Amino acid sequence: MSNIESGFHKRNGVLHIDNISLTNVAKKYATPCYVYSASVIRKQYKALKSALEQALPADKQPLLCYACKANSNIAIIKILKNLGSGLEIVSEGELARGLKAGFSGKQIISTSFGKSDAEIKACLKADILQFNIESPDELYSINTQAKNMGKTANVAFRLNPNISGGGHSKISTGRKDDKFGNTKEDILKLYEIAKEMQHLNPVGVSIHIGSQIVQSDAFKPGFERLADLVKTLRSAGHKVTHLDIGGGFPINYNNEILLNLNEYAKLVRDIILPLDTQIQMEPGRYMVGNAGILLTKVQYIKQTPSKKFAVLDAGMNDLIRPTLYDAYHDISPVIDHNKGKRIYDVVGHICESGDIFNKNHEIATLHKGDLVVIKSVGAYGFSMASNYNSRPLPAEILIDGNKICTIGKAQSIDELMIRENIPDWL
Repeated sequence: MSNIESGFHKRNGVLHIDNISLTNVAKKYATPCYVYSASVIRKQYKALKSALEQALPADKQPLLCYACKANSNIAIIKILKNLGSGLEIVSEGELARGLKAGFSGKQIISTSFGKSDAEIKACLKADILQFNIESPDELYSINTQAKNMGKTANVAFRLNPNISGGGHSKISTGRKDDKFGNTKEDILKLYEIAKEMQHLNPVGVSIHIGSQIVQSDAFKPGFERLADLVKTLRSAGHKVTHLDIGGGFPINYNNEILLNLNEYAKLVRDIILPLDTQIQMEPGRYMVGNAGILLTKVQYIKQTPSKKFAVLDAGMNDLIRPTLYDAYHDISPVIDHNKGKRIYDVVGHICESGDIFNKNHEIATLHKGDLVVIKSVGAYGFSMASNYNSRPLPAEILIDGNKICTIGKAQSIDELMIRENIPDWL
């Protein structure tokens, strides 16, 4: 694996995370299971933090709000809280997780789309730092709930700059036809409306154009449009004290050339810093993606006239990204056997033709019972898992040096059905 994944390494031909062998993990916890490296999460956070510290003054350091939709396990959230991170949430459930992990409300930003009244009330009760506004109706709903609770809510307005960003159409969020954000003209009107509302405090603007952005220059047009909007708002007599400049930093899936963090930090210095605001950022996938693997086992080898299939005991219910996004995840054996390589379609056990992890994948010759890892699944892996085909959710395991712990219990068949009920009349 790449240097950024230095928590993963081979020792005597066996893949380890820190000091713990994945063969021992499989024996103790069974497969499939998600396994995370705390050390990789810390390295990712510190790499971004260091680049920003070198480029920006000490009193203008951004608040790094971990976008926990990437991986909302409370132990993962706690690691980032201990590093000094804030939290970006998109649901009432993520708010509850953040509070349980020890975040205060003033460390939390809500960026959810289509905020419900219950979610708004919970965020107001927690006194969160800020709501990022997606639509006019959202603004009125927050004001109504804040009035009912005797609160005042900080609000920022998400700009849709009509810029494409991201490695796949489904993770690009800044185009004019995407559902996210508001036009510059709409934000000027919304700022005026919010200014007149007694229970809202308009504080700034936010932007997020997508994920897996590998070129620092791709951020530049959005930053420039954000800066232009700030100047326009101020010339109209509005205060702008907070700028949320989003995230979108890439991780390594297939030996990509990754974003130069120092170049990115210089862009922030040159375009955002002169605006003299509190700077907020929303890294999610970047923090945790390369820190996780899905540990799974070869259930069967199937040979057809045209293909050789390696059938795993994990499926698209455990990891849907390859099916949903045509995403590539490298797959490799846990133990080196010095076998020759072969070409397989590596597939899951779900009754769907789309349940494929990798097509025509060259890997060391596999046999029934071999352990393999699907890499770079710490983000949008378990968080998007489901019970499709009535498959129980896998366990989540955290490794930190010599320490190992279950941070998410494997679901049993009984637990799978516990929320269901047969009516008396059946």
